[in-house]
Amino acid sequence: MKRLLVILSFVLVAVMVFPTTVMAGGVLDGRVVVGGSFTLEQGETLDGDLLVMGGNVTLEVESRVAGDVVVLGGNVSSNGTIDGSVTIVGGNVRLKSNALVRGDVRTVGGSLSRSEGSRIEGQFFSESDFRIPFEFDNFDWSGPVIRPIRFTGPSLLASAFWYMFRIFMLAGLALLSVMFWPKPTERVAQSIIDQPLIAGGVGLLTVFVLPVLLFFLLITILLIPVALLVICVSVIAILYGWVAIGLEVGKRLGEMLKWELHPAAEAGIGTFLFSAVVLGIGFIPCIGWIAPFAIGLLAFGGVILSRFGRMTYRFQSTSTVVVEAPEPVEDKPKKRTRKTTKEE
Repeated sequence: MKRLLVILSFVLVAVMVFPTTVMAGGVLDGRVVVGGSFTLEQGETLDGDLLVMGGNVTLEVESRVAGDVVVLGGNVSSNGTIDGSVTIVGGNVRLKSNALVRGDVRTVGGSLSRSEGSRIEGQFFSESDFRIPFEFDNFDWSGPVIRPIRFTGPSLLASAFWYMFRIFMLAGLALLSVMFWPKPTERVAQSIIDQPLIAGGVGLLTVFVLPVLLFFLLITILLIPVALLVICVSVIAILYGWVAIGLEVGKRLGEMLKWELHPAAEAGIGTFLFSAVVLGIGFIPCIGWIAPFAIGLLAFGGVILSRFGRMTYRFQSTSTVVVEAPEPVEDKPKKRTRKTTKEE
């Protein structure tokens, strides 16, 4: 169970293995598969845990997974042995006659079907088994009146959940952005890295100009849709710039650790770590907002400078060009030529 929690917590970091379809061969380590299927053929062994997102898992006869199996948005068809537990979200589990699961089987938004001869040594859990262990029907409300506690802000658990939700969402957004728009994202990142002061200045100027523009758009009823469009584009620009900075962080991290990663994996890992640090600073009272605000200005300015990744902004400073005058050429005396006339 501990390994399962570790896998689910760091699923995005594990995206460094990014094939579309993976076929096992021989004795393998734990594997993460995103957007593809996994097949363990007869007699093969996966020495570790298996995590598949958006794909199916097929375990043939006499195959073995020496760990847990977690599938998100896919199905499991097993005719082999699973030493750990099986957890599937948004899919179905089918255990054939030779299937053996030594741990538990958990399904959320799916079902379990078993053939005769299949075995589960643990227990089976479905979403209906997850119930709140509190019953209010027999609660005695005749006691003294207790004033409800008033919270001035969100609870610690809610803050932690919102913090992790934003980190994973930003990392997933980075993954998709680089998958579909790799070059524009690199141009935005390069513009920010080359000219951070100019990008920050443009972002700060836009922050002052944008509210004035929105005010004049909102007071005109016919232009309210335009104002909403401007707000949406601004939010997208900030998120896109944030993702571009995360891509640069992932690249430098890969170079430092000598990892050979797919650019999308670099963006996902870099944005995950970068967002964790920046948003974590936001918990510091009074001054915690400065870091996310400054990064937002850089991100916004970088996207504007690069025209949403259409070009890489290059600052060209004007310098005085000294043009050397050519050396004077002395006029040589012309030779006198004797004119001949008919009289001579």
